[in-house]
Amino acid sequence: MSQTGETKRQNFNVSLEQEAQIEWLRQAMGVTTTKETILRSISVVTVLQNYLQQGYQIKLVTPNEQIHLVVPELEPLPQSTWKYLVSRPHPWRRQLYVKGRRLLASTVWQDMLVNELKSEEAAENFDLPLDAIHEIIRYCEANKELIKMEAQEELYRMKEQGVSIES
Repeated sequence: MSQTGETKRQNFNVSLEQEAQIEWLRQAMGVTTTKETILRSISVVTVLQNYLQQGYQIKLVTPNEQIHLVVPELEPLPQSTWKYLVSRPHPWRRQLYVKGRRLLASTVWQDMLVNELKSEEAAENFDLPLDAIHEIIRYCEANKELIKMEAQEELYRMKEQGVSIES
């Protein structure tokens, strides 16, 4: 409902798969109508997005484990946030690259960690401005789970291709 109390009719098509998802969600929420399912879902996503924008993270917690949940649909668009980092089309990789290079931000960050490099040393090694290094560090620290998941995916794909991987 709009602020003036007016309502607007929404009419759109959904695929059979989307219809099945809506029906599953309706039953899971225990509501009776598709409209109520969609409106409640919007409320939940709005709350989550508001918390994420404030810097909160979504975690799944059990007595023995805590997992940081990444919801790609709720992640900010990278181009609007970063000066030195950009996304590139890739079949499965979502993390950002250094602008103008075929260099993953995580490659720079991991090199810094493994070799215990200071920001100035990394800037010199990769021929990047110091501000770019600081941005890479911020990005990678904020996206550790994504970087970890992509590293695991890359390891899996290499093993599937028969590449021998040592620990």
